[in-house]
Amino acid sequence: KEHPDTAISYSNIGRVMEAMGNNVGALEMHNKALAIREKVHGKEHPDTAASYNNIGAVMSAMGDNIGALEMHNKALAIREKVLGKEHPYTIVSSNRVAAIMNKSMGDME
Repeated sequence: KEHPDTAISYSNIGRVMEAMGNNVGALEMHNKALAIREKVHGKEHPDTAASYNNIGAVMSAMGDNIGALEMHNKALAIREKVLGKEHPYTIVSSNRVAAIMNKSMGDME
């Protein structure tokens, strides 16, 4: 149950659920993947960052910009530390943070 492959399976199921419009189910699956990844890999691992990223994407789709921003910031911090600022995954996280901040600013106008 606490194996990296199980986390991958939960993550894949979450992506399918999200594509089907079941964001609540997707969030549940991504949180299960996160729990396993934190336990197996630790809090500062690229796979853990991927789970934060996935959770942030679902939260954003659900309109929870504050929660999404928190998750994407966690992913960004891990990726900067572990992968470096120039890594493509780090840049993706940085862009997601910026996009949510821009959207939030637009909502305030």
